[in-house]
Amino acid sequence: MPVAAVCPHRVSRWAWGEGLRAGQAVALLVQDLGQVEAMRLGLTRLGLRVVCLDCAGRDQALAESLAQSGAGLAVVDTALADAYAGVMGRLTAYPAVWWNGPGADYASLDLALAEHA
Repeated sequence: MPVAAVCPHRVSRWAWGEGLRAGQAVALLVQDLGQVEAMRLGLTRLGLRVVCLDCAGRDQALAESLAQSGAGLAVVDTALADAYAGVMGRLTAYPAVWWNGPGADYASLDLALAEHA
């Protein structure tokens, strides 16, 4: 299944609508480098810090990276849901999560970006 295109302008509009403002951090746990770059461009236009988490990181290593990022929001590929689940119970606070890709029942970035078309 081909990966849907992500438009930086839509990402900017979505992030602004979510209340994200300059200086805040967003963590990305996304495999497709094209999508990562489009998200990064859209988010940095608003002055947001973008932290790309290592998709190969698991459990404690991923939890530490997420904690150090200071992110208030994370975008996670649905295909990496199991990896993100390994973070649960390892942090004192968790960022809001938006899911990227097919199969998201709620907080679907794909659907949110489609609304900004």
